Amino acid sequence: MDTEQLEKELERWNRSMYIALGSSITLVFITFGNFFESGWPGFERYTGGLWQWMQVAITPPGFYLLWSKRWKVLPFQERKNTIIGFLIASWLTFLALGFITLNEPLVGFLLTVGVISLALYINLIKKKSNQADEIFP
Repeated sequence: MDTEQLEKELERWNRSMYIALGSSITLVFITFGNFFESGWPGFERYTGGLWQWMQVAITPPGFYLLWSKRWKVLPFQERKNTIIGFLIASWLTFLALGFITLNEPLVGFLLTVGVISLALYINLIKKKSNQADEIFP
């Protein structure tokens, strides 16, 4: 497979990743706001269907870009941000499901979300590169 063609296709995947992130963040804010405003009747049915379609559309591309033989031609560093973006969008849709189905006090749920978020931040964002920095190229 031609690397230039994969890079152009990765740009399209990157744009769709931003769309997925935006829709996931919007769904989280809608469900979070509904939780505090005590909601409207039928909110769970409305957002439950929306959540399912978003989860089906957002989760597979992250794993496809990560594990597909076709994409292993490109170095992982080039596709890493797009993969992480899709997986974070997928995680945010699961967070929205938690807000949709939440019947317990909010403190335990937010504590769980905080611990998971901290673990993701430490593992994905704060990892240092193994490459040595060059002062003079």
